[in-house]
Amino acid sequence: MTHSNDHNEILIDREGIWYFCGAEMKRIDIVQHFYKYLKRDLDGHYSIEIEDDRCSVRVEDTPYVIRSIVVGFSPNSGQPTIDLSLNDGSNERLSLDAPLRIGEDNVLYCMVKNGEYEARFSRPAYYQFCEHIDYDSRNGEYRLVLDHIPYPLVLTKGCKRQDSPDVR
Repeated sequence: MTHSNDHNEILIDREGIWYFCGAEMKRIDIVQHFYKYLKRDLDGHYSIEIEDDRCSVRVEDTPYVIRSIVVGFSPNSGQPTIDLSLNDGSNERLSLDAPLRIGEDNVLYCMVKNGEYEARFSRPAYYQFCEHIDYDSRNGEYRLVLDHIPYPLVLTKGCKRQDSPDVR
């Protein structure tokens, strides 16, 4: 297996922008290809693994960033939904009962990719999400309100998840 060194560093910054040797990777097709092979080891370190080749990836915060949200309705159940648009070009439905994490500087996070990875809400996505937050003064709790239906917000405060180490 071949390994990268500091001269061939790949970095994903806090906004989900990929860099190689300090230069932004502008080819979306290449970045999307790398996402297919992005892995996280048991220590929380990231790499791209394609066949016998392995290249370390330095991640400033999370590899996935939520660019925007769309509030809609499920065609099957008619229930309200929130669809997330991620920086890898994919879209996912937010589970309305899944916990969200509030990190440093009140940055909002949720789990994506079948719960395998944490994603950071970009500032625009955060503000879109906050348009649907209401404070219930009787209970002293925040809740998500979609189509006049309140959903309890399960919020955890704290540092990064233990499987997401700080930048090396």
